[in-house]
Amino acid sequence: MRIKAVLRIPSFSPRLWQAIAFLLLVGCASQRPPEGGPKDTEPPVILESTPVNESTRFDGQEVTLEFSEYVQRQTFLEAVHISPLPAVEPEYEWSGSEVTILFQDTLRANRTYVITVGTKVKDVNAGNAMAETFHLAFSTGDSLDRGTFNGTIIDDEPSGVSVFAYLLEPGRADTLNPTKDRPDYLVQSADDGSFHFYNVTPGSYRVFAVRDKFNNVLYDVEADAIGVPFTDILVQDSIPPSPPLRFRLFTEDTTRPSIQRIDALYSHRVRVKFNETVYPQPFPLTWIHVTDSISGEDLALIDAMAPPGENYAWDFFTVDPLPQRTLIFSADSLRDAAFNTLALPDSALIFTGVSEPDTTRPVIRNRFPEARARKTEPDSNFVLLFDRPMSRTAALRLEDSTGTDVPLQLIWVSSYELQVSHPALMDEAQYSFCTDLSSLRDSISGRSVADTTYCITFTSGILDRFGVVAGSVRSDDSTGQFVIQLREAKKHAKTRKTRADAKKEYRFDRVLEGHYLIDAYEDSNNSGRYDPGKAVPFSPPEPFGVQRDTLRVRARWETNGVIIPVQP
Repeated sequence: MRIKAVLRIPSFSPRLWQAIAFLLLVGCASQRPPEGGPKDTEPPVILESTPVNESTRFDGQEVTLEFSEYVQRQTFLEAVHISPLPAVEPEYEWSGSEVTILFQDTLRANRTYVITVGTKVKDVNAGNAMAETFHLAFSTGDSLDRGTFNGTIIDDEPSGVSVFAYLLEPGRADTLNPTKDRPDYLVQSADDGSFHFYNVTPGSYRVFAVRDKFNNVLYDVEADAIGVPFTDILVQDSIPPSPPLRFRLFTEDTTRPSIQRIDALYSHRVRVKFNETVYPQPFPLTWIHVTDSISGEDLALIDAMAPPGENYAWDFFTVDPLPQRTLIFSADSLRDAAFNTLALPDSALIFTGVSEPDTTRPVIRNRFPEARARKTEPDSNFVLLFDRPMSRTAALRLEDSTGTDVPLQLIWVSSYELQVSHPALMDEAQYSFCTDLSSLRDSISGRSVADTTYCITFTSGILDRFGVVAGSVRSDDSTGQFVIQLREAKKHAKTRKTRADAKKEYRFDRVLEGHYLIDAYEDSNNSGRYDPGKAVPFSPPEPFGVQRDTLRVRARWETNGVIIPVQP
């Protein structure tokens, strides 16, 4: 007896069959790695290419690249660059881990083409990025260009930075604008910040390093960080220029600071709100003007201070009460950190004075040391910071654990900041610091902080927790002014600065034990800050140098002989 198995196929409408077929096609074409196996921890690499690297007499219309694993297609599109750029954007076809670049126009005759695939390419499984840029060079003629150069990105995050190289044909140096002009060649930096160009056309080049945020192969001012070159370079066949290029990234700020609002808070206090931090600080009072719109006279100012809890705000205190009429605020030469000068539109400068006095007591808004503080540095100055200008009188007392007075010297740094110096304290000893609050009086109203005496106790630390960092700057410029910067190797650490002497030597005393980063720059324009240069119009940065190794500073130890090479 024979048994027949009959497969009955459901009866679907033609439209439903079309939908099923479409879903099957999409499923077959989707980019999906085989399931199972160990977790992918290796970065993707390109195993083979057609044509092979350094091929000549290429006359095809397509190039195929085979990856070691499935990669995210969008990251490939963001990382691939073809030099010189084809007149028509190529198309891309995928088959598993292979991608084929289809040229839509005939390639130029007797030209070397370079296809680079940068380190932004990531695999599908684990998101591992390519470790270094892939280069494929081929020629439509009989020979290949052999121009080469290399360099380094010096940054906290040096990986994946795009490096734009522009061939300076006659007349291009004066008109080159990386915000509008796409580069002739492009690579991306490796994990250590290094980058290499191969097979470029010999000639003169201007090179920029750009953290291309929008992946548009253009420099977007204020969005992209950029590194500006010290000079243009001459590229020759097979001989890289010396020294290698070095870039330090910065984000260009071209927006001028402005005033958001002006308010008369009390009869002697005017608050001005800026849109960002403005300099110099403290404000030179001769640069600030509060003008009576009727008499045309400026009101005398006591001081200016940044109020606590207010971003970008400053309070200006007047000697005499504000007139109850229209007043005009103006300022000379205030600027932001990028040296953009303050914009002063007329509409933002007018406000009305008030007669209401401030009836509150002055407040100590910050003090050092704090109550029950431990490990207070034995030779540190004490600080009292107030919320308004104060009369420069104060009754303070410092005692050790035996009740013996420690002599004090009072220094009013400003009308609202009092510093208290003293001889070096004993190590790990307890002290009492007392303030007669009735002696601390507001210079406008004469009110005291309080009618009592306030005492705190604290414990000193060990004086010998500090070391010394010393060394020299190495530079060909014998007359340069060099600034050395030292900061602890952790986020948000403060930077200490000093200048090298005539022998190019420097020294940092009282450096707390720990690990530090150190660099230097030549202050060519004597501005007291590093000038990173400008892309448009082109101006080179100031020469700089970085000590790549982290310095270990030990207590009671001098870390000397630290040499920082500063060169363009």
